[in-house]
Formats: sequence, C-alpha cells, structure tokens
Amino acid sequence: MAKILDNNTINKAINETKSLFSEVSIKELIAMQDVQAAIRQHVSIPGRVLIKEVRNSYLNKETGITTQKVKAVSGTSLLDMVSSELTLVNTELDPVKSINKLYRLVDYTFALDANMVNRQFMGYSAKGLRLMVTKLEEITETEEK
Repeated sequence: MAKILDNNTINKAINETKSLFSEVSIKELIAMQDVQAAIRQHVSIPGRVLIKEVRNSYLNKETGITTQKVKAVSGTSLLDMVSSELTLVNTELDPVKSINKLYRLVDYTFALDANMVNRQFMGYSAKGLRLMVTKLEEITETEEK
C-alpha cells in the first residue's frame, strides 16, 4: 500500500536536496550536469580550432587530474578570427607536433574562469567561462576539403 505524504513532508524532502540560495557554491552549481546542459543551449564554442600554443601538461598530485593550457584560433579568415584559451582535462597534446593543426572539440564542459595574480586566487571573472575540453580529435587533410 502506498504511503500518502502531506505537503510539509514533500517540501521538506525537496529542500533537503537543494542548497539554500545564500549558501550555494556557484562553482559546484556550474559543475552539475543539468546546469552544463542548460549552458550548452545558450553558449557557442568553435567547431574546430587551429592550435597556436601548447603548454606542458600539469598533473595535480592531490586529485590525479592532468591539465594542459592551449591557445587556439578559429574562424574562416582574418576578419572573423577568434582567439580562444582552452584547458585540456585528462587528455594531452604534443607541445610541438600539434602546432598549426586543426582539431575538433568533441567533448567539453564549462567552468568559472578564475582571476589569478601571482598564483593567488582573486575571485572569478565576471564575464566569460573557461572551456574545459575532455576530448578532441585532429582533423585530417582529407576532412578539411
């Protein structure tokens, strides 16, 4: 036999799964899958990027996550070219071989963009998100044409 719940019990259960607005962590909120899906509906990313600079990868020993900073450009000409900064997560590019090659961004998430000064966290940027790329593929010459 099904148990009938009153509104107070239902509201209490809902509120226990949600954070109070004044205590919510924006960083954790942005990381939620349903929030990521909503962001993808409203934010565009380049379909393909030309790699211009790749830093050496960094392994965070506490989390076991490898990250690598990449600078890239996208667009079809100098008039519509856009410069982008990407962070590769648990995937790496060769800092020499990947330069001036086209890549397709296959899987990614968004994160808040931290303002850092002398390796000190100074809060999050008021505008823009960080593109965290978890999978990308090189575009071959035959695909380009």
